[in-house]
Amino acid sequence: METGIAKAIRIAGSQSALGSLLGLTPQAVQKWAAQGSVPGERCREVETLLSGQVTRYELNPAVFGEPPTSCSN
Repeated sequence: METGIAKAIRIAGSQSALGSLLGLTPQAVQKWAAQGSVPGERCREVETLLSGQVTRYELNPAVFGEPPTSCSN
């Protein structure tokens, strides 16, 4: 299963491209990829920059938990 950070890198095009969007080095993004998640304080920024194609819940489930489910009444 693809991690949230792997999905973000794929959507951005590369680690370098994602780093550029965030004003970070490719090495910083590589560190996140090795850890398997984005630091909690950067998740919303990544989510916004990638137009919600990857969510904060995918980027760091340890911080944000499961995505909320919508209720149908």
